[in-house]
Amino acid sequence: MSASHLVQAAWRKSAAELTDSMEAYLTTGVFGDSANISGTVAAYYRGAAWACEKSCGLAPGSLSEETVPQLESLRRFAVDEALHHLMAEELDQAREVLGRHLTLRARAVSDSLVMDDVSSSGSEREPTFPHAGKDHWLGRLFLERFSDAIVIDGEGVEMKPCQVTDDIAAAHSRAIALARRSVPRLAGELFDSVSHVVLYRAAKPCSGYTVSAPLFVFVAEQTFERDELAAELLIHECLHQKLNDISAVRSLLRPDYNDAESATITVPWSFGSDRTRYFSADRSFAAFHVYTHQALLYLGMLATSKSGEDSALVADNLILSWARAAHFERELGAGSIRDEWGPDGYRLAEWLSYAVCELGKFTLPDGTVLSSHADAFSSPKTAA
Repeated sequence: MSASHLVQAAWRKSAAELTDSMEAYLTTGVFGDSANISGTVAAYYRGAAWACEKSCGLAPGSLSEETVPQLESLRRFAVDEALHHLMAEELDQAREVLGRHLTLRARAVSDSLVMDDVSSSGSEREPTFPHAGKDHWLGRLFLERFSDAIVIDGEGVEMKPCQVTDDIAAAHSRAIALARRSVPRLAGELFDSVSHVVLYRAAKPCSGYTVSAPLFVFVAEQTFERDELAAELLIHECLHQKLNDISAVRSLLRPDYNDAESATITVPWSFGSDRTRYFSADRSFAAFHVYTHQALLYLGMLATSKSGEDSALVADNLILSWARAAHFERELGAGSIRDEWGPDGYRLAEWLSYAVCELGKFTLPDGTVLSSHADAFSSPKTAA
């Protein structure tokens, strides 16, 4: 074996060992064990739904857990909205929210395409395209909720639903397989927690998640032009669902936290540009959480890359993802933004910081250590 092959084998083995170690770390414990987190959240919504039924005079079981993904997504958001009004002593508004939900649910239940559209089951569940990839009124509703929540560089994004072509379906399958190959345990748990991928067309392509459509993620059709980007963005958005679940049952932020008045940190990149943005405590946790796991995904891609695959591109994206995670690790390490946290916020930051530190010890194929690239967070290679 040549010297270059020996070096390549050595760093690939190192990447595999670190990936395995960090994957075990990030899928266990209070913030990592997805099965425990999902189970706790399901119990939370059972209790919250019962409280809404009792407070608003609804028949017992009116807001019970749903087996159809679209119905469960609608239920969770309605319960969240109603509970918010109840806590503000706005009983009439809570009743109005739940009344609209039950009307919408009745329409959905009468639609056979909705009721037949269940997620994949068994040991390898994954987010699929709803309604067999066809344009559908409920899909348009979810996309509208997502569109209403998305602002890029101060502007809204016009989105249109689009049908899933055979090429996109094949690219989706390749991206899922790539993620499972790279980080099998993490990908399996994340894909198990999200039901559907809503596909759309937009002049400014992006991907996203919104609390108004839980259990769903949204991706532009351009996402599937590159397998590694599609794998990244599917993992990225599923991580937002996981952190949303964590936030429902853990005190990441102080009880009187107000996002509009939150202290902020600087974020010196924006969709391929160097424009500086300012993230609140809530958004900073979301970004820190995503980029830490995203770095692990690309490390896993390096460890399992096959002959002919572009290892240089994967290494560049590893550097970019890790540098962005490291930026949040530094910025969240001190300053007034820490005053916005609840007790679990300190624990989450410490948990993620350890992973960033360990990943930073990896020696890249060019011989440099990942931690030496801490300022490489503004590369235009990724538009996330």
